[in-house]
Amino acid sequence: MRQNHSFKTESYTIYGSLSQGQDLMEGILKECRKHHITSGMVSSIGSLRQAGYVLFKAENGHPNGYGNELTVSNPVELVNCTGFICEDENEELDLHLHGTVVEEDGSISAGHFLKGKNPTLITVEFAIVCGKGVQASRTFDENLGFRVINFSK
Repeated sequence: MRQNHSFKTESYTIYGSLSQGQDLMEGILKECRKHHITSGMVSSIGSLRQAGYVLFKAENGHPNGYGNELTVSNPVELVNCTGFICEDENEELDLHLHGTVVEEDGSISAGHFLKGKNPTLITVEFAIVCGKGVQASRTFDENLGFRVINFSK
């Protein structure tokens, strides 16, 4: 059974924006590399040309993976987007990002964003909060059946 874990650390914040056409996740990861960030929390708002995401699927009330890729092919407002920057099993930079988008007609969609599927329409503004000395590692948890992030100092 996975145990809760937490700790306090000093932090600093990176502020920025992504330009038109830049992918949401790839753009944020590019900025992380630029500032040598390997762990942190990101929050963003803006607009996207389209949105690509997945939702978890459940069987008998228990999550058992992700469903098919969903796409909103129309321009959307990115009204809420939050995630964690970490490294994966291969020590490659990774981003676990969830968000909510709204279409022009008011239709709302939300989910787990996919890399390369969310190009910026006008701009995306973001803030990345980084803890000094924090390591975040996203690995597969056999008991849960999902990749999860573990934090350590």
